[in-house]
Amino acid sequence: EETLNVTPDDAMVAITARGRTSLTVEEGIGFITHFPESLEKNHCFSLAGSRCGDRRVPALWISKGAPKLGWCWAGNPHTWLGSASCRDRVGPE
Repeated sequence: EETLNVTPDDAMVAITARGRTSLTVEEGIGFITHFPESLEKNHCFSLAGSRCGDRRVPALWISKGAPKLGWCWAGNPHTWLGSASCRDRVGPE
């Protein structure tokens, strides 16, 4: 909720300052697959770890009762959209 109504550009600065990184599309889809209750109407999230170099930021949200994957502009805040982040990534040893 710290990044709700904060632009993805500004959220990435705050996320990095806290020693965290933004989630990717793959991580976001994996997260809601295991924790579907985490994606709620008016509490959705951008996945700035998958930006492709332009002003678009991938995001997951609920529309007409179903999850949607799309994009939002990096400089636009939304009251219903935050930026997902993680502290660590765990890989194979």
